Amino acid sequence: MDHLRRLIKPAIALTAAVAVVACTSRAGPGSPGGSAAPSTAAASAAAGSGLEGTLWRLTEYLGPDGNAVPVPETIAASATFAGGNVSGNAGCNDYTGSYTVDGEVLTIGPLAATKKACGPAESAVETAFLTVMEKVATYSVSGDTLELKTTDAKVRLKFAATQAAGMTKTRWVATGVNNGKGAVSSVVIDTTLTAIFTGTGTVAGSGGCNDYNGPYTSDPSTIKIGPLAATRMACTAPAGVDEQETQFFAAMQAATKYTIAGSKLELRDDAGALQVSFRATLGGG
Repeated sequence: MDHLRRLIKPAIALTAAVAVVACTSRAGPGSPGGSAAPSTAAASAAAGSGLEGTLWRLTEYLGPDGNAVPVPETIAASATFAGGNVSGNAGCNDYTGSYTVDGEVLTIGPLAATKKACGPAESAVETAFLTVMEKVATYSVSGDTLELKTTDAKVRLKFAATQAAGMTKTRWVATGVNNGKGAVSSVVIDTTLTAIFTGTGTVAGSGGCNDYNGPYTSDPSTIKIGPLAATRMACTAPAGVDEQETQFFAAMQAATKYTIAGSKLELRDDAGALQVSFRATLGGG
């Protein structure tokens, strides 16, 4: 596989115009790339819940014997609540879904997750995490601690607030990509597009199939990314992954401005058009 991992020299041009991803290849409510838009009332309730604006890291869960099980530091399961959508990393795979809030009552799901193979320790946390998330009945936020309870009033999942998301402190997962034809498309089902910006002026991640890296420069509001170089694996599944990857690389390099609000990062061009939207998460690749 080494020949598939060699970076293109010189960096490949990633700005070609591409076709619009077909609607059937876009993420929908049952995919990690997207979920149904929440109602205005639901979004308003979510905004005042105390859940939003924080990247929550899972610190412990209730084991089958009724005892709390601490989550290893090396396993970064997380949750970000934003406007009726919850997403994050379950310990290995990324997930997304919907949620509603009514007072202290919290209803989560259905959830969808990516399907990569995981080690035994990651799988144990992930199984407990995803199983409980869809059974949550109530929640409480106290300081930097979030507790999720099931109908038996037991605390099944406990989270700690993490440091606020920053450009160079976060694994960013794309939620929308400019398709080059005046629209922003949701991420293709069963793909994960990422960006990790280092403090030394490089950005790297996954385009949904191939890994990429390249230079970037930024100040508090402007950014320049590229040229980007990527590995050269042939990508045929899921449908639309090739087009999406080309669009993603082009959109990243078209960005000239950025904003970070809570757990959201937006990259825009000089005209203000959204190029890529991201959410902050922990863990994963």
